Amino acid sequence: MSIQFELRAPVADDLAAALEEYFLESEWIDWGIMQKELHDPYEVFGIFPDVYTAHKALAKLRCVFPELPEKFAEKTIEDSDWQNAYKEFLKPWSDRRLHWIPLWERDTYTAPEDAVCVYLDSGMAFGTGAHETTRLCAHRLFNYYETQSGYLDKLQVIDAGCGSGILALSAAALGFKNVSGFDIDPEAIVVCLRNVGENPHITRPDFRTADLENGLKSTQADLLLANIQTDVLIPYSQQLVQSISPSGILVLSGILTKEVEQVRTHYMSEFARLYSGKMIDVDSRQDGEWSDLQFQVAAK
Repeated sequence: MSIQFELRAPVADDLAAALEEYFLESEWIDWGIMQKELHDPYEVFGIFPDVYTAHKALAKLRCVFPELPEKFAEKTIEDSDWQNAYKEFLKPWSDRRLHWIPLWERDTYTAPEDAVCVYLDSGMAFGTGAHETTRLCAHRLFNYYETQSGYLDKLQVIDAGCGSGILALSAAALGFKNVSGFDIDPEAIVVCLRNVGENPHITRPDFRTADLENGLKSTQADLLLANIQTDVLIPYSQQLVQSISPSGILVLSGILTKEVEQVRTHYMSEFARLYSGKMIDVDSRQDGEWSDLQFQVAAK
């Protein structure tokens, strides 16, 4: 049985955001950021094959972030323990009637009588499912549901970059009949389909492997959710903007708050180009160090 070596330490919110951005940009797959509960401190953690590699990686990280804690907790773990370690960070969470429940808490979690439940296992590769960017999108989804509840069989909802499928499954659980999701990573679709099997009470969304260009080809969504990073949202702005219906809504997430004005300006320019002379309603919300943007072509 293979043995791994773990380093872990709590970090302040601003340092957690900086570390997460750095890990994404530099593709440091040995490091990650987690938060057990919504109000718990963030933790930076790393998984390495041995003590020497772990200490070498930490020294390298300190060169970039000298403000890291002086002491890191160290622990030897078996592969089987590591494969299930993410479950410690995946807790039930909710937004109004929508409740997201980890599979292993299906029999112990008590939801309200009117709750709309989604059971899932996001898997280690796709985070906890309760990340701020997901919460921002889920809130927008429920807002849209509340204003469109009489038209759920006519509206098309698309989850671009669907990951574990949590947003598409949530839309289907709320009663939207035309729901689809796509992701460039085939493993993401495997996770989506696995989660579909755990929710027989939900009409199955259409999940497929595709990049943004092919996933949005010939599409006119009424609600398009794109929880993706800024460095992908900007170059694909044309595909995203032209893929909503004339009265549709585009929701962008995965945006660091310090980047939100850059993304807003870029997309407003794209909307102005494609909808010349029309007013564009835009709104933004913040959760921690992350923000979203919602765009809609004004009715008048």
